[in-house]
Amino acid sequence: MKFEIWPTKKAAALRKAFIQQFIDMTSDHYQKHIATLVQDTDGLCYDGYLWNCLQDNKKWKKECRMDDAAAFLRDKKHVFLMWDLFSKERLSDRRLSLENPKDTIISIEGSLLSQKIVEEWNNEQDAWTSGFQCQGLWFPEDVYCFDENLSWYVIFTHETWDSWTNPELDEDVYIRVCFLNIQTQ
Repeated sequence: MKFEIWPTKKAAALRKAFIQQFIDMTSDHYQKHIATLVQDTDGLCYDGYLWNCLQDNKKWKKECRMDDAAAFLRDKKHVFLMWDLFSKERLSDRRLSLENPKDTIISIEGSLLSQKIVEEWNNEQDAWTSGFQCQGLWFPEDVYCFDENLSWYVIFTHETWDSWTNPELDEDVYIRVCFLNIQTQ
């Protein structure tokens, strides 16, 4: 898979800009689970999800289907991708992206990214329903995709709608929760 790892200082600036643009830093969740980084064996971490602090997202107003999120990315030339700052000890699986520092930001073509994210999700779901653990996955379960101008974001989460959260769904249905936001001027 072809992508570029963004230089450390530029990645830090992009992460900070993303948070300032899209995250409600005054929310209780942000203050309790993200604002204060904790030293872990592999560096500074937080224990919350940025997507739980999205601005203007009460009752998951920005929620969309995974297919819509992926379709939005397909025509984007350069997409930045980052993930939450979690300790590797917290993450039970060995995703290849996690071989990079947790604060890594990559730049990747949108069509490749959208294809790979959907493919990995489907492969993981197929393996899970067969009673196996999927191997060789690259992306973390929760990823934040955005452009250099911070005019939009697409977020793929690990959360799902299933028969437990929505009894109308069949027992083996797992619908991935994603978020899409396009800034309007």
